[in-house]
Amino acid sequence: MEHLVYAVLIAALIAVVVVAIFLWMQEHRNALRLSEEKNEIEGEERRMFGFLQGLGEKLQDDNSPSNLHRYIVDGVVDVINADAGILYLLDGESDQLVPVCQTLNLAPVIPVPPEIAAIESVEDAESQYRSFLRLSALKPGEYLVGQALELESTLYEEDMIDNADYSDHGSRYQDGISFLAVSLVYGHKRVGVLAMTRKATKGFSPNDREVFSSIAEQSSFALGSAIIHVEAAEKRRMERELTQASEIQRVLLPRSAPALADYDLAAEYHAARIVSGDYYDYIPVDEDRYGIAIGDVCGKGIAASLIMAMCRSNLRSRAHENLSPASVLHAVNQSIFPDIREDMFVSLLYLILEKGSNEITVARAGHEPPILYKRGSKSIQLIEPTGMAAGIDGGPVFKRSVKDHRFTMDQGDILLLHTDGLIEAINRDGDEFGMKRLNAAVERYSSESSETLIHSIVEEVKQFSAGMSQTDDITLIAIEKR
Repeated sequence: MEHLVYAVLIAALIAVVVVAIFLWMQEHRNALRLSEEKNEIEGEERRMFGFLQGLGEKLQDDNSPSNLHRYIVDGVVDVINADAGILYLLDGESDQLVPVCQTLNLAPVIPVPPEIAAIESVEDAESQYRSFLRLSALKPGEYLVGQALELESTLYEEDMIDNADYSDHGSRYQDGISFLAVSLVYGHKRVGVLAMTRKATKGFSPNDREVFSSIAEQSSFALGSAIIHVEAAEKRRMERELTQASEIQRVLLPRSAPALADYDLAAEYHAARIVSGDYYDYIPVDEDRYGIAIGDVCGKGIAASLIMAMCRSNLRSRAHENLSPASVLHAVNQSIFPDIREDMFVSLLYLILEKGSNEITVARAGHEPPILYKRGSKSIQLIEPTGMAAGIDGGPVFKRSVKDHRFTMDQGDILLLHTDGLIEAINRDGDEFGMKRLNAAVERYSSESSETLIHSIVEEVKQFSAGMSQTDDITLIAIEKR
């Protein structure tokens, strides 16, 4: 009996020792695991701080978007030990996510097309899938990447194959892959999406996700700053080019009015923007005749200025020794019609003054009718020959509508040509300057020289529209019969 008691005590002691050893080993393993996790977290934090420091230096030293994109993608992959990553930026015009950078390792963030999934060669399939990723823009909300754009927090998928979008053809690439992504936001404006992938056997820990969110926030700031820098540089470049275009355009306009024996000429031109769609010109037809042209391209800016330059070159090339203004406009219309956009047209007016004659020949293609002030009767007349604008019809209709029209000017009479920007100038109440005010101004300054007349009219328009921005180009030409 005594031996039995000893045996039980010994067995119990052994059991206690075994349990103690087991508990010690478990505690030791836990301690090792915690130590490893601590070391991993500390290492991750060190890499994060190194990444953020490098990101700041990158912004200062290198504003190249492609280099910044590469630094962010590769840097974040390194910080959280992801297998692969890809960066999408939101295109402002198409409102689509456009891939701008991906790691050398494949980041399978969108479903595999069936034709690529069917390729037997792993190498060929991966090469084509990588190209497919590089060329595929995504809509907001499309697949996990597009869904991440619309979330304010990180989007995490433990295994992508469990998502319905990837179950059909994704087994080769998405099976056993964890997905982590976040919307990049700068100044309340969505910039893009940064996405990471890793084998699901390890996945992304809560700390990985927290660190990822932090560095993504700083990456958003860097990307937003870089975008603003690029946009500012592009704006400066465009402004320089527009200034150069404006200088070239002004070279195409007359520097001064010709000195004619029978007529006193003056003109003023005021562009609403850096470049203009208004046009005027003085063209020697022959020894006894001078052509006067004025035009207005529907629209403003660069496109309008290019059409204006086309009209000028075409009109000048066809005006020499051609005594029919209508014939000249027919040729101009036929030349520009094939190249002009459907939503654009050009109003033109062209007249010919003849030395020793008081008769003037004019053709009007949809332009504002000239104002004729008759000094003898102190009355205003509108010269209104028919005619449609150039660039709308390529041939017969335009030719039938645009015809030569003749009228006379006696000594002291004044003819005013203008573009619609003059009469369409508005004041603070939304009222237009209009034809009534223009006619009254012509009568009021009719005793002045042509130069004083048009300058006074322009000043009146400026006073009328004080405080309002100029919305359209303004051009005036005054012709007084000596």
